[in-house]
Amino acid sequence: MNIKKSNKVCAACKYQRKKCPKDCPLAPYFPIDKPKRFDNVHNLFGVTNIVKLLKNIKDDDIKADAMDSIIFESDIRAKFPVHGCVAVIHYYLGLIRESEEELNRTQGLLAMCKMNNHSQQQNLHSSLPSTAPPVTNIPSFTLDDLDNEELNDLDGGVDAGWDLDPDDFFKDIEEYEERMLM
Repeated sequence: MNIKKSNKVCAACKYQRKKCPKDCPLAPYFPIDKPKRFDNVHNLFGVTNIVKLLKNIKDDDIKADAMDSIIFESDIRAKFPVHGCVAVIHYYLGLIRESEEELNRTQGLLAMCKMNNHSQQQNLHSSLPSTAPPVTNIPSFTLDDLDNEELNDLDGGVDAGWDLDPDDFFKDIEEYEERMLM
């Protein structure tokens, strides 16, 4: 079954006001319904450079990855003209740093709870008379005893941000940049 390619103009050819050939190298990456995507790439890299790049890459999978990267970088640069992708990198580094700090605090609390539990068991054993039979059913606290709701309550109401809507991504980056500039 042959699928015919439509003769619609791609966003790149429409911008250049030329007829889109059937073998247009830019058509798969810049559909007519996404002209802003092409405009961002054109402003940052230029059409000639993109076409040269695509001609030098032989593997279609690598072409697709390269174009995804170029499109992402140009979209981010359009959103953040000063810092571009560096703003995104710093945003994620900040999230990683905050997560590592929270993990270290949690591990410290867990170690303290384990030591406290161990010392309570030691005190219980030492306070028992030596003639009494050994106690085998000493209750101990483990994280396995908690259900997911109780574990979620252990964060003290701190929102880790994992349930962020993708539309809020750029808003969060702007807030992070504002914090970094203060």
